[in-house]
Amino acid sequence: MQACTLGAALMLTGVTRAETTVPIDLQVELLRKVVRFERGFASRAGARVGVLLVVLPDSAASERAASQIAKALERSPEIAGKPIKLTVHRYASPSALKRSIAQESASIVYLTPGPDGELAAIASALEGVQVVTISTDGDQVDRGIVLGFELVSAHPKIDLNITQARKQGLDFDSDLLRLAKVVK
Repeated sequence: MQACTLGAALMLTGVTRAETTVPIDLQVELLRKVVRFERGFASRAGARVGVLLVVLPDSAASERAASQIAKALERSPEIAGKPIKLTVHRYASPSALKRSIAQESASIVYLTPGPDGELAAIASALEGVQVVTISTDGDQVDRGIVLGFELVSAHPKIDLNITQARKQGLDFDSDLLRLAKVVK
């Protein structure tokens, strides 16, 4: 049932060919659906879903994306039927990010544009940390981010780094694996 709902959301988007990335509102809508496919997500989240929004200091693109993500989350402030607790994290290092995840009890880490050179270090630091990492840039999935979205022939597609997901102790349902572009 979930696969059909997600498939319908992917097809009924109204995305134009001129766009090169999946619009933030649609990313957030898809994120809400996709995290339900992670088997332990609801129980790990607890009473609230902690979303850590990672912003790069002195980056206008990162600030702009963070603002759009926050607004999209505010419009429908629930994920997996639970209220969201949104926290902004000013990125300084992978170890500081890992500490912030623990302090905020984050279930989702949403990376805004910019930390390209840090992705391998972030992925390494988050091994064993059961948190869904998502990027505004689907191209970052093959560099250690668990989840992202990209446009293929003007349609949004899910990118899932199954190797990194396993390193982070995440277990995605096979229904999602059939819908996603799986990166190993």
